[in-house]
Amino acid sequence: MPMTPAVRRMVAATYVRDIDTSRAFYELLGFRELQAGRAATSAWSALRQGRHAVLLTSTRPPLKVPRLPLLFYFFFEDLDAVVGVLDAAGVQTVHVGYPPHAPGGEVKVTDPDGNTVLLGQEQRSASQRPAAQEDADPRFSLLKEAAAAVQARGGTTATCQVGSPAGIPCGKKAEVKLADSAGDTVWACLAHADEILVTVPGAFIASQDDQGLAAFLARRHG
Repeated sequence: MPMTPAVRRMVAATYVRDIDTSRAFYELLGFRELQAGRAATSAWSALRQGRHAVLLTSTRPPLKVPRLPLLFYFFFEDLDAVVGVLDAAGVQTVHVGYPPHAPGGEVKVTDPDGNTVLLGQEQRSASQRPAAQEDADPRFSLLKEAAAAVQARGGTTATCQVGSPAGIPCGKKAEVKLADSAGDTVWACLAHADEILVTVPGAFIASQDDQGLAAFLARRHG
């Protein structure tokens, strides 16, 4: 039987535009710089908290690295305390629910390069309020994450395209776009998006650039 490789430590690395700005952001999450280096065309900073390490690196001229929908996921013992530090520093945070992998809560922040960083708490604390039913639903949590990603890209001016079974327009602001297996897509508020995912076979969260859920809308207005 082949021996299983024994990983002793992992370092998460990312390219950034500005070392100093990004280092300050990750220091808010409890990391501290241990080593750093600078040259005419590059710079790097190694930060650590306990056994966890983040390596920041930049180049001149900067690399054209696309923004990521999820860069890192950090679990904390006290998520509320971390959010308090971020709020005090003026960093915008978005609470996205209480998914099964983070019963103590999940929060989205954006790093200085526009990448999504998720913060979670694996266990609920006694001081935390009970989670609402929709927050406990992993499907709804994913929808809220998708809505936050749309907002991070500038949001949308569209209104919900679903409406009631009687054909009455919803009127609420659209927050996410969904698609079906035929390639049709539709903008929807979170409540109608949740309904679509439950009732339309093969429906899934789509990118902002797709087109409409024709079959679902036809049944609504038929």
